[in-house]
Amino acid sequence: MADPSSSFLCPITRELMTDPVIDPDGNSYERSAIEDWLKQHSTSPITRTPLRLNDLRPNRALRESIEEYRNKQSSSNTITKSKPITIVNNQSFDLKVTSSWLNDFTHISIQPPEGIGIRAPCDICCVVDTSGSMSTEVEIQGVSNDKEKYGLSQLDLVKHALKTIIHSLTQNDRLSIVSFANSAQILFKLHQMDDDGRSSALAALERLNDNGQTNLWDGLRTGLEVLTEGQRTTESNIALFLLTDGCPNIEPPRGHLPALAAYKTKTNFTCSINTFGFGYNLDSKLLEDLAQIGNCGSYAFIPDGSFVGTIFVNAISNLLTTAATNLQLSIGGIQPALDSSSNYICNYSTNISNHKLCDEPMLCLNLGSITFGQSKDVVIPMTMDQYKKMEIILDYESPQGQKKKQCKSLERLDGDIKLLNHQKYRLELVDIIRKGYELLRGSEETFTTNQQSVLDNIETLEQTIKNHSTNDNYLTDLLTDLTGQIKTAFSRYDWFVKWGIHYLPSITRAHLLQQCNNFKDPGVQHYGQGQLFNTVRDEMDAIFCDLPAPKRAGSGAPIDMSVFNDADNPCFHGSCTVKLFDGSIKFVKDLRRGDRLYPHGGTINYVLKTICNNRQVQMVLLDSGLIITPWHPIRLNGVTWVLPCSLVSCPTNIICEAVYSFALDQGHTIWVNDIECVTLGHGFKEDIVRHIYYGSERVIEDLRIMDGQQNCTGFIEIQSKWVIRNKRTGLVNGIRQPENIDIISN
Repeated sequence: MADPSSSFLCPITRELMTDPVIDPDGNSYERSAIEDWLKQHSTSPITRTPLRLNDLRPNRALRESIEEYRNKQSSSNTITKSKPITIVNNQSFDLKVTSSWLNDFTHISIQPPEGIGIRAPCDICCVVDTSGSMSTEVEIQGVSNDKEKYGLSQLDLVKHALKTIIHSLTQNDRLSIVSFANSAQILFKLHQMDDDGRSSALAALERLNDNGQTNLWDGLRTGLEVLTEGQRTTESNIALFLLTDGCPNIEPPRGHLPALAAYKTKTNFTCSINTFGFGYNLDSKLLEDLAQIGNCGSYAFIPDGSFVGTIFVNAISNLLTTAATNLQLSIGGIQPALDSSSNYICNYSTNISNHKLCDEPMLCLNLGSITFGQSKDVVIPMTMDQYKKMEIILDYESPQGQKKKQCKSLERLDGDIKLLNHQKYRLELVDIIRKGYELLRGSEETFTTNQQSVLDNIETLEQTIKNHSTNDNYLTDLLTDLTGQIKTAFSRYDWFVKWGIHYLPSITRAHLLQQCNNFKDPGVQHYGQGQLFNTVRDEMDAIFCDLPAPKRAGSGAPIDMSVFNDADNPCFHGSCTVKLFDGSIKFVKDLRRGDRLYPHGGTINYVLKTICNNRQVQMVLLDSGLIITPWHPIRLNGVTWVLPCSLVSCPTNIICEAVYSFALDQGHTIWVNDIECVTLGHGFKEDIVRHIYYGSERVIEDLRIMDGQQNCTGFIEIQSKWVIRNKRTGLVNGIRQPENIDIISN
């Protein structure tokens, strides 16, 4: 069946409409879908303007056109669904600005539309380092020297990441590829990603070969020229992705940053520059500064192969769900307050501007891009009198490049202490890390001299956040970021110089810009909460994992690309101990159906034993003695769910015959080495712990079936390859025992 016109598809359900209705702004929806939406909202899902049920009218003309389409396609029994990432809406969207004052702080929030099934076209130029070092073999790293190799180079994984981008784009989008080594080369000119364009782009990737030096500036300049010269009259979201694994060894005469600043002044380019650093031989400070000058783009650190998928899936998802670009928030009328708030605003790119809509100079904060469903927030200390005098002007570019202005259209709200604390402590975290990073850079003597003061500042903020984090998932996860990888990076000189100097700019930039840049750091998972972002990200994740794997050098087993997106099953090591309801202790490996657990008295229905591939598995070792897979949720203090991987610097590669998990009749948690851990089929819906399969009745049904296939004792033995993933999303959706397989008795 031919694809229907996008106007025939409901923007909420993304399905062909049968009973379309139209709102006063001319947007059409399936009647039942918009009625369900308006039961929970009072605004349009597209424009966010007020909308009521009695504003809707039947769209008879559209209904007739859809029926005519159906008749022409009657030979097909399938109604095609449009992928969310392919829908393009030509409207411009207004951003909403609100403010509130509480406890001598003003919270300014910029709110985008939700963006259900809607995105603008994109122009992307990928600038790829092809210097000789890109031939370095990729490793998946555990701890110290525990590394696994797959016969793939850095460039092989870069190509796979770029294939993910190519397959995520539609005929409304355009892509270009520029390579650089001794000099830059336009490998693929800016071209629509229709079928022909996609095929040509994939062919161009195969011409990427590693050799030569690292002339980063020539690659960056060439990429910017491609985007500037190819700019559309009706603009799209424009971005440059710069991928490199080293320090430039060919520099422009005045240096990279002055050269980029001068080029920006000359051309006034509007695209964002997003930088990606592979491995540990990086100039991360340069990459972050280039992103900052490049219209507040992002910087991401990719230490090893396991981060390639998680970084690029989130990067392309952020770009595809961009609602507006080049946000500039101008604040006036309160200069003394602005002068005293450096720790809250100094990490943004700022300047003093004489805005034509204001009589006095204003402080301008460059906030970069904003995605559908995710706010941008600023906090400034000031008195109530200053707040009353405050003036705000927001300038930004819509997806179609129409310049928007909001002057004196500020909606003042009552203060909300929870929201205020979220933004205060987010910005305080960014400031403490940035200052600590600058203070400790240099020699080992410099590090040793200043380390304690940096750790003291971290511990002060840690205690402050702890005092406000009860029943607050965001602050709990922000605290996990702070006390986990961030604090670890400052704890030892060798860790700081190897990976801390690269990781810290990446994590702070994500928190500053309020962008989710990976699947791993708990705090950043709270950004990118819009429905469109999550839909697009699921699509990107599936594309990365489902694309044919790169060819490895030499012989070897097929490569599952989900390895490079770091996914684990929830399990315990058999030597761990579990407290029973009667106070006695058992080893995990000795638990069986009928055992009653502390403290709730829940009884074990199923024990699931998973045989480890090659007798090895990546696990986290906690101080209590708990040995657990990195992504198995645990609950701290009976309140906060966290992932074990967030509590240590990195997992450990354990020699292990098998790991174990359990399903209970009630309670759905198990105390292993005095730590509360979730069990299978729990049904919990909180952040971190919820899971579409492991938390549902479907896993219990699969266990019941396998129990019947094996021995009906409640003890089930499987191999890890029996875990099934959804081909579209890459998420686990089943465990199946292959037919005609011999099961080893327990």
